[in-house]
Amino acid sequence: MTLTTAEIAKQLGGEVLGDPGAALTGFASADLAKPGDLTFAENAEYFAKAEAGAATAIIAGKELTSASKVVIRVANPRVAFAKAVGIFFPEPKAAAGIHPSAVVAKTAQIDPSAHIGPHCTIGERVKVGANSVLMSGNFIGDDSVIGDGTKLFPNVVLYARSQVGQRVRIHAGSVIGGTALATCLMRASTSR
Repeated sequence: MTLTTAEIAKQLGGEVLGDPGAALTGFASADLAKPGDLTFAENAEYFAKAEAGAATAIIAGKELTSASKVVIRVANPRVAFAKAVGIFFPEPKAAAGIHPSAVVAKTAQIDPSAHIGPHCTIGERVKVGANSVLMSGNFIGDDSVIGDGTKLFPNVVLYARSQVGQRVRIHAGSVIGGTALATCLMRASTSR
């Protein structure tokens, strides 16, 4: 993929100092960057290292300039860095649909654009939003809600009545709702 510094700046909400047509083909840390790469510097010390390196362009704060490199100046270099990583290394898009090995309750509402991976278990009255991705081995308890654009990596567990918002990422092996459920059960058993 080849993008110009102007195209990247537009996606990052930044401004270009230097050649707006400079071609960028990759993204790397300052010490590993080569010509054609974009790198990032969140302070003057890192900026000096990036400026001395081989990268073609540097993402930096609004106060930094360079005589030798193209600079994409942004309000928040860390946020811009995270966005740039997503531009150069996009996640693969999961195909919509439900894997044949998934077990889905009849009362569950799965948006047609969602991806339900192998060996997932979806409980009663669960709602899964548009463009959500449930990778393999997820367990979603009864009455849980998963918002639009959310991604659950492998082996995530959502206990009953858990609610996950939009565009949330929950990494592999996470358990959501377990502590609250245990607390409720302990309170119920001690109140008798």
